[in-house]
Amino acid sequence: MTIKILDNNTINRISAGEVVERPLNVVKELIENSLDAGAKNIIVEIEKAGKKLIRITDDGCGMNKEDLLLSVQRHATSKISKFDDLATVETLGFRGEALPSIASVSMLDIKTQTKNSPSGWQYYIEGGKQTEITPWSGSGGTIVEVKNLFFNTPVREKFLKSDTTEKAKIISCIDEIALVRNDVKFKVISDGKTIAEYNKTDSKIKRIEAVLGNDLANKLKHATISHPNMQVEVFITPRKNSLAQKNIQYLFVNGRCVNYPRWLVHALSQAQKQAIPVGRYIGIIMYLNTVQENIDINVHPTKREIKFARENQMYELFYSFIKKTMEEDSAASFIENFKSETSSFSNPVISQNEPKQKFGYSVAKQHYGKVYIPNISQQPKELSVSDYKNLYSTTAQPQQMQQQFETLQSDNFKFVGQIFSTYLLVEKEDTCFIIDQHAAQERIKYEQFKNEVSSNSLKIQQMLFPDIFELSKTRAEILKNSIKYFNELGFCLQEFGENTFKVSSYPALLGQNVNCVDVINTVINFFEDETKPEVEKINETIIRKACRSSIKAGDVISDKQAIRLITDLFACQMPYTCPHGRPSVYKISHGELEKFFKRT
Repeated sequence: MTIKILDNNTINRISAGEVVERPLNVVKELIENSLDAGAKNIIVEIEKAGKKLIRITDDGCGMNKEDLLLSVQRHATSKISKFDDLATVETLGFRGEALPSIASVSMLDIKTQTKNSPSGWQYYIEGGKQTEITPWSGSGGTIVEVKNLFFNTPVREKFLKSDTTEKAKIISCIDEIALVRNDVKFKVISDGKTIAEYNKTDSKIKRIEAVLGNDLANKLKHATISHPNMQVEVFITPRKNSLAQKNIQYLFVNGRCVNYPRWLVHALSQAQKQAIPVGRYIGIIMYLNTVQENIDINVHPTKREIKFARENQMYELFYSFIKKTMEEDSAASFIENFKSETSSFSNPVISQNEPKQKFGYSVAKQHYGKVYIPNISQQPKELSVSDYKNLYSTTAQPQQMQQQFETLQSDNFKFVGQIFSTYLLVEKEDTCFIIDQHAAQERIKYEQFKNEVSSNSLKIQQMLFPDIFELSKTRAEILKNSIKYFNELGFCLQEFGENTFKVSSYPALLGQNVNCVDVINTVINFFEDETKPEVEKINETIIRKACRSSIKAGDVISDKQAIRLITDLFACQMPYTCPHGRPSVYKISHGELEKFFKRT
């Protein structure tokens, strides 16, 4: 096989794959260029979720003819001139790859004019093929149009999701940028309709209200870290206002929206562990400003990843900060105390008897039970109850489990009693079954819900007072396109304003204490990530959210309730696990007990 040097067109298309994966990447790169150009008013227009058209109009400094010609050349940039500049770069872009990458997979049209110039210039590029630059009469600033994205790379276009999903991702990207640049006005137009408009403001909380909604903004408390090496401003939900999803977690570093690094994700998880219940999350919007030497932004072409110097010390700082914020009812007293405690980084104290831990946290010791599977050819001399394999664990084969359980699907059993207020003992023929009462009811509810949905016989619980809730523009857009689906699931859901909705009924089997807004928000996550979410996943998620109304571990139940629960479980198609795979039944035969007590 002969080695060849690739032509520039092929090189550009390959490079585009690193920078431009979907329309939102184009929107992000172009908005960042506008902000680097000093724009204070940015209009984003899209058609067909950005697949047909993306147009970014700004009032930035614009480009002259020479700069316009260079702007579409690979690795041409005004942001840096040598490698050492990366340590001090403060602009959002600096790689010089965005425009040439976009131009290679679309029809790109750039119109630009510098301020105080009588006229500007227009440059059209189709699939990387450049044409002549021509004069253009407009106003100061730049207009970039990207048409028919991926028209020459149809394979990549096939991997795009539905218009609803792609549009939601674009809005989410704009929301992120708007949260950190409250000094800039953003307007978003989709298919000729204005769907978002954020006016300039000198207040971060006002911009948070505009982007994420008043409901969330009113719950946030404000805290800061003052440190010689950095300034951190945080808006965080108190423990009493924890959220059902972790999608409200933003990190901005020197005005750039980035992903949470692993050490900070772990710090958040550990700090909130004792403050809020399992399955709940804090909402946190964190603005961090530090000297450029403390961070490395040149980690990934999309510039979403970032590295910090001295991660161990920063872990300790943020862990203590978040933990104390969650514990304090008043943000003001916390801020004053925290400033005095964090005047400088301190190295974590690590015992010499323990291995040094990355990020400055120690790994909790875990003890896992061993599963013993008896060897038929070598019977052990001594056995314990824990030595017997649970036939209904998730590691067993489904066919084997079903065969073992077929004998149970009748009313011919004897209820022995409840132990530890959690498990039900059942005797049937020569076998003892131990049933987890909570897992059992989850399985029963899951199959009942699935059967009612498939047979269009859902029982509906009407709410005395409807729940009215507000969503961010991103999630509101997804929900507007999914209301019909929610109605099919038994939720009577209606639009009640621009980004506000009303739910007035829900499936009755979810019980009295279900939080409908939490359930709806969780299901929205599926539409956010998938073109066509799996029905089974959504059904399981709804039942998970309804677990609060189930019989729980520790609940004392009457014999009548227990017998009804056992009968319903035995009638299920898949009675041996709960909907999320946890075993619901443990089986011990009469013969196994005889062997344990050495009666045979």
